[in-house]
Amino acid sequence: MKIAFFWTGDFSKNILQDLILKKDIDVKIVISQPDKPVWRKKVITQTPVKKLAIENNIEVLQPLNLKNNLELEKKLKSLNLDFIIVVAYGKIIPENILNIPKYYSINIHWSILPLYRWASPIQESIKNWDKKTWITIMQMTAWMDEWWIFAIKEVDIDILDKTPDIFMKFENIWWDFLVKVLKDIINFNLKPIPQDEKKASYCKKIKKTDWEINFKSESVIEIYNKYRAYFPWPWIYSFYNWKKIEFSDIFYEENDLCYFDKNFSLWDVVEFKKNWKKHICIICNWWMIILKKVKLEWKKEIDIFDFVNWNKEFLKYNFINH
Repeated sequence: MKIAFFWTGDFSKNILQDLILKKDIDVKIVISQPDKPVWRKKVITQTPVKKLAIENNIEVLQPLNLKNNLELEKKLKSLNLDFIIVVAYGKIIPENILNIPKYYSINIHWSILPLYRWASPIQESIKNWDKKTWITIMQMTAWMDEWWIFAIKEVDIDILDKTPDIFMKFENIWWDFLVKVLKDIINFNLKPIPQDEKKASYCKKIKKTDWEINFKSESVIEIYNKYRAYFPWPWIYSFYNWKKIEFSDIFYEENDLCYFDKNFSLWDVVEFKKNWKKHICIICNWWMIILKKVKLEWKKEIDIFDFVNWNKEFLKYNFINH
């Protein structure tokens, strides 16, 4: 099967590696986002997919625009493609490109469509405390995430799973699933079915304001799920002494401290012992958030006890009065 590969992110590098190793698939070309400046020094950096493609002598194109791009259209037509495979490419692909392959342009989406359409389905699923998520393989059109579905596969979400853990689970099962679907399409054993528009829901692109924790309005469960969803980027944060403090490793448990010490106030940072082991936490009503690692703005991630050694006043700090 001859395919064009429209992907950009870190996870797609691992998928491309699998595709390259399989005899069933012939990756003819990779379409990736343009190289971008990264980090504080703004160094122009190749996408992970581009690096891997170049290492394996696969042609890479990085068009700034897809609409009315006759050169790209001509190139893709010359390859006699069976499928275009798209995941989280980051640009709207016009119909004239999507209609090029012999069979279909295929989108792999990380939810059970029509639930969680658009930009951040895994993060949305974790934030909503879902116990399961899905991989949906669908026919692609210019109407984002709204066309017919070929197949769906279920994946469990554990209470400790963060976004990278879900991607790892997808990575372990996606290959056989995708190849079976593509073969069934070629052999006319599979036809797409329409989505139920009455069940449609949408998730937005993650914004900076989504990362901030509001201890007064958000429950511990909501905070913990945001932590899992936004790990390892961008991490959740609040403010400590007018500086952003990111919580890079946390957990939660029931709060029984108030039974023993009435001096504890809501949203205080406190130290306590349990099973002969010290912990540092933030008091949140009947629950507490256990802090393990934090990262102060412009500083490196650090163990919470090392952080407290350098910031003695952090204990008893109140996260509402910042």
